[in-house]
Amino acid sequence: MSKQETPKREKLYVRRRWVLRRFAVFLLVLLAVNHFMQIGFLLPIQGIRQVEERQGAPHGRVLARDWAPEIHRTHLVYLTAAEDAVTLADTYLSLYGWMGGFGWTLDCTTGEPLYAGEMTMSRDEREETVCYYYGRVDDPAIERVEVSVRGVYYHEDGTEEWEEAACLPAGPEDFLEWKGHRHFLLSHTIAAWPYDSSRHAWATGYDSTGNVVTEFEIETGTHSYFG
Repeated sequence: MSKQETPKREKLYVRRRWVLRRFAVFLLVLLAVNHFMQIGFLLPIQGIRQVEERQGAPHGRVLARDWAPEIHRTHLVYLTAAEDAVTLADTYLSLYGWMGGFGWTLDCTTGEPLYAGEMTMSRDEREETVCYYYGRVDDPAIERVEVSVRGVYYHEDGTEEWEEAACLPAGPEDFLEWKGHRHFLLSHTIAAWPYDSSRHAWATGYDSTGNVVTEFEIETGTHSYFG
């Protein structure tokens, strides 16, 4: 029996080695194509790095990651921070590997007490819009941040009526600290938008007693539409 089984085992061993070698060659070719052609990556963070490079931003430290299945089953959103910049970017898995999507980088060198940006994403066959609001707090007096999402009704007499659709708070327990800076990432999914205007978002920084330190409309960010 042993004489008959030995050749079979040897053939099976040789076949396994052949399969493993072919698989290793396939991985090497895939990595080479991904590296030189930039059409897909092996890891999701590589897609994020591609977005950072397109934005002209340094590769930042990953502070938070969120899954957005409303856009794609594999859709991931990363918040990264560098010394003077904060980037929000997305990536998703395709047949070619992980693809870098869109993103926006906040320049944090202008001495503002609070920096804030937005990213919104939607798909053509779905009504939901996924909204992310992110930023950095540089004024030590700011203890809490709120993002207010608002819409406008236009009346026949020409007047406007503003209404708050959502209020997203970030307190001390929500801040993501890195190298002495406090960062935040807030998300909100809008199922329907009944207002006459597009979305408008305001960022407000409050001190420990509830007084407003700074308030402004968020006007920087990216808006993506996926087919």
